[in-house]
Amino acid sequence: MARILALGGCGFIGSYAVRRLLLDGHEVTSVDNFSKYGFLEHDFYKNKNFKLVKKDIRNMYPMEFKDYDIVMCFAALIGGIGYFHRIPYQIARDNTEILTHAIDCTLSSSPNATLYYFSSSMVYERMQRPVTEEDALNQQIPITNYGMQKLFGEFLVRGANKEFGLNYLVVRPFNAVGSGELPHVNSKGELEFGMAHVIPDFIYKAMIKQTPFEIMGDGKQVRTFTHAEDIAEALSLMVSRKVKNDDFNVCGNSTISMGELAERVWAAINKSSKFPEVKHTEAPKDDVRFRVGKSEKAERILGWKPKHELDYIIKDTYQFVKNHIQA
Repeated sequence: MARILALGGCGFIGSYAVRRLLLDGHEVTSVDNFSKYGFLEHDFYKNKNFKLVKKDIRNMYPMEFKDYDIVMCFAALIGGIGYFHRIPYQIARDNTEILTHAIDCTLSSSPNATLYYFSSSMVYERMQRPVTEEDALNQQIPITNYGMQKLFGEFLVRGANKEFGLNYLVVRPFNAVGSGELPHVNSKGELEFGMAHVIPDFIYKAMIKQTPFEIMGDGKQVRTFTHAEDIAEALSLMVSRKVKNDDFNVCGNSTISMGELAERVWAAINKSSKFPEVKHTEAPKDDVRFRVGKSEKAERILGWKPKHELDYIIKDTYQFVKNHIQA
């Protein structure tokens, strides 16, 4: 079994991955500063193979990376479309600082370890067709700071491999969803739509029966959604097969436009109530129109296929939001 250092392992995707890796029998240390939701109590904290360190990754010493087989870098500033348009410089700066510190410390103290870099489907933000891994290096560059930073991160890990022999994996989840994410609450205790991901936002709007229902842009933007349990399953297979120096798209089966998604969410929560009129709010000028991926490589090499469809995703996320926010 592997010894795994999970940077940001108590966040959304990280917590799903840690839970699955512990179930597989691995030893996992999670380092997290709980910057997004504050301290979270996860069910795996009492697992005998788990250790929690409360710390900003950028303040870690190289020796804290010693003797690990795998370093998973989940840690990053991440949010909805409004979030990464509000703080573009901070996202690019902080996420690059986190990744380069993780690379340097891994090379210094565990040079034979494999570093898993969690990139994003946003690297493909200008593609207008379903994408494969080959498209990451054969496309127009992203125009948002978030998408560009994630793509630059891929160049960083490949550069560290070429120059210093770093073993790496690039993992690109497509719109990770499921229980564990909430709408964004600002410092005044007010909900700000557009700062979190779209499904928690739409769920809360349906819970409060927002009328008219607000959708950013024309609602024709298309996305592929992937439940975080399916992403954790893919990671489990990557670890067990010891793959390295490669990249994988991790995409669910649920592809839908935002307008259709709003109606699906409303119908799941307000079964006896007709979907209201829609108010289309202004979208950023560089709003991504189409983000759909293919995971044929993960199926071929790992034997992985997503299991969770959109109806389950909506139900699972709704239960979490309902249990954590008073409507």
